[in-house]
Amino acid sequence: MNRIQMNSGKLFHELLVRCLSEQHQPTEEEIDLVAGKIWHDSHGRTTGQPWLDVARGSDAHRQMIEAAMMALGPHVRSEAALQ
Repeated sequence: MNRIQMNSGKLFHELLVRCLSEQHQPTEEEIDLVAGKIWHDSHGRTTGQPWLDVARGSDAHRQMIEAAMMALGPHVRSEAALQ
C-alpha cells in the first residue's frame, strides 16, 4: 500500500479544514497528495493505475491537480503544481 492510500483520507480532511478555516496555502506536495487521493477514488480503483504512474503534464494529471486545488478552496493557486 502506498503513501497516498495509507493516510490520504485523514490528510485530506485535516488539510481541507486548514485551507478553508485558516486560508492555509497548501504546498505542492499537499496538493499532489490530495490529487492522488482524488485519482485513487475516481480512477485508480477501477483501472489499477497508481497516481505516481500518471504522467506529469498529461491531461489526467492536470485535471486531478485542478480538482485538488478546487477542493482545497478558492484561494489555492499553484502554477508549478500544474506542470
